[in-house]
Amino acid sequence: MISKKLFKKLGLFFDSKKLEAQQQRQELQDALRQLKNKQKLLKAELEDNSNEEERQQLEEKITILETQRRKGIDKLRNPDS
Repeated sequence: MISKKLFKKLGLFFDSKKLEAQQQRQELQDALRQLKNKQKLLKAELEDNSNEEERQQLEEKITILETQRRKGIDKLRNPDS
């Protein structure tokens, strides 16, 4: 079991394309986490807000974040497309 992990790491070390793809995937995952956290904060702020104009602006921002997250998730699931 340990040897499989070591061979995988060794393979990634020597195959720079795989290493680069793995790093990009990790960066995308981190960005998606940040977007999710920001979306949660905006939803909480939306619930607390009673001003109609501000609520509308927050809803637009949330919609934009949802779209960005959806695109990022699609990219993670289908990296070739």
